[in-house]
Amino acid sequence: MTAFRIAGFSGLVPRLAKQLLAPNQAQVATNCNLTSGDLRPRSGPLLVFAPVINGDIKSMFRMEKDGNEKWLAWNRDVDVARSPIAGNTSRRFYYTGDGEPRASEYDLATAGIGPYPAGCYVLGVTPPITKPTVTPTGGASATTVSRSYVYTFVTPWGEESAPSPASDVTTNKVDATWGLSGMDAAPPNSGTISNALKDTPSAGYVTITLNSVFGLRAFEEITFASVSGMTDLNGTFAISSINGNNVVIILSTTQTYSSGGTWARVAPHNTSGMTKRIYRTLTSPTGTEYHYLVTISVATTTYSDTISDTVAAVNETLPSTNWLMPPANMRGIVIMANGIACGFFGNEVCFSEPFKPYAWPLAYRQTYDQDIVAIGINGTTLVGMTEGNPFTITGVDPVTMGGGMQNLGVAWPCMSKSSVASFAFGVGYAAPQGMVIVGPQVDIVTKDLFTQKEWSELNPDTFIATAADNRYYAGYSANDSSLMFVIDKSEAASFVKVNQRITEIWADPATGKLYVAADKKIYQWEGDVGTKLSYEWRSKKFLTAPPINYGAAKIDADFSMSEAESSGSQAAYDAIIAANEALIVAGLNDGLADPALGEYEIGGDEMQLLPPLTIDALQFQLWANDELKFSKTVVNTKAFRLPSGFKSDNVEVVLSGNVKVTGVVLAETMDGLKQA
Repeated sequence: MTAFRIAGFSGLVPRLAKQLLAPNQAQVATNCNLTSGDLRPRSGPLLVFAPVINGDIKSMFRMEKDGNEKWLAWNRDVDVARSPIAGNTSRRFYYTGDGEPRASEYDLATAGIGPYPAGCYVLGVTPPITKPTVTPTGGASATTVSRSYVYTFVTPWGEESAPSPASDVTTNKVDATWGLSGMDAAPPNSGTISNALKDTPSAGYVTITLNSVFGLRAFEEITFASVSGMTDLNGTFAISSINGNNVVIILSTTQTYSSGGTWARVAPHNTSGMTKRIYRTLTSPTGTEYHYLVTISVATTTYSDTISDTVAAVNETLPSTNWLMPPANMRGIVIMANGIACGFFGNEVCFSEPFKPYAWPLAYRQTYDQDIVAIGINGTTLVGMTEGNPFTITGVDPVTMGGGMQNLGVAWPCMSKSSVASFAFGVGYAAPQGMVIVGPQVDIVTKDLFTQKEWSELNPDTFIATAADNRYYAGYSANDSSLMFVIDKSEAASFVKVNQRITEIWADPATGKLYVAADKKIYQWEGDVGTKLSYEWRSKKFLTAPPINYGAAKIDADFSMSEAESSGSQAAYDAIIAANEALIVAGLNDGLADPALGEYEIGGDEMQLLPPLTIDALQFQLWANDELKFSKTVVNTKAFRLPSGFKSDNVEVVLSGNVKVTGVVLAETMDGLKQA
């Protein structure tokens, strides 16, 4: 008596022929949750935020302070890192990819009604560019001393710049009054334009003369306004280069500058409340060092030094000699467990001072022989993914990081920066050969699921991915679908698809919750427990010899709803009714296709469909010889008969619906079901 049982449901293995799959593996697995071994439906996504944004959401980040939650969203590929500083009550964070590297905090980023982030500062502190002039006067001592002075800028956040150029060494009486003058005030965040010229030798460039370029760098973004004549210049541009008091931008225009115009940084320097710290040299048996003297207002450009060497000797030495701003074109910011911030540009990796994400010494940079596509973090190891071989850099101190660089020696290039995800056991990314995990070992973890040909059909160069619960979730642009990998070190890898188009996916490291973006809205993944997606699961092709007729089947399923599912379903039902009623009251229920153009969708309706209040759908299908032989809506766990009149040496089972299934049994007779 022939019978078989399907239990411990698993996902797809595209590399295997359908008759070679294991009994619990699938040809089709869509919208299935298989992590427990049961066949379960996925809960629907829960709308959490609708940001003000121009274009699709490509990056997002959740902020919370004092119980208040708001979302930041970008239509660019942006990386965000929470500040590692102690007592981060302001919820400071840093981000790259939206122009130059930037910094913000909750109140600044979420001011107003959006879009968010509403405000930011450029990451880092630009140093003064003018050396102080030193003029000693008076003094009665017969002892003379030689001194040099520098000064730094300090933001209200306590971030200190590199020092100014050193003053000329001056010798005078030790008890003289040492007058300092000519020190810079804070770098300007805005100013005026006096000219703009098209660069005729290089068509597509415009050179703009500003009143000051102090604090500006190539790759930073700047906004021009109120320009007459060359009105094409009114807008936001990235600076291509700086020459004297001129900035060069990429702009093709046939217009000629007439007059006027203003400029403003998109990411201003944090100058409101900025101060200056003044240091002077002090010679001791161990050498000559700059010691702290005093803090003055950033607007003050002079100072009279009468502090004795005895007092200066106990003050701290200059800490920021090598502290630079991060490169303006740096991307991919992440922060390691030891508080070191990391980023990259071109073929260089940059490291900050530990717990000082605004200070990036040039000496801490490491170069590689291939251009970098993305970086990820696994503890105190940085993983670099490139256009060729991946590499790792391991260390606890940025000074010694260079000694820990290792070329992994495998030609597995990263196909998409957005495909990178960090797991507890390593960093994963999409390569042409499959999904790579770089951890204690380096491996293609999807080699048992896909051949390279089948993997390429998923368009891995379009992956947008993240990790949650040590599983890899990735959307891809093919057939308006999403796919999900389930990769766990404790179980075999499996693969299912999800019928949902998304533009971004992100796991919140603070909560572990997974979020997706679709149609310019942000949803919590499977957050709506009252709504279940309809799944489809198709078994392997079961072969028999000789051909037989399966005459009976039984499905073990749970048709009940949990209390959470029932309340969630009712809440979703009530919420949609309330939303639809609000549309009717406002007269907005008639489906405007484009309000700006007054266009209407034919038969359009903005009102949402009501979800079901019960979860009770399960459809069983039996296929033989690639033909549908039987279909039945199953409403309980009782055995049922299958049609006679044919024999086949191959059968397949298809289950679709939204109830939990723990097993399926097929046999030639009703009594045979007990033997499976």
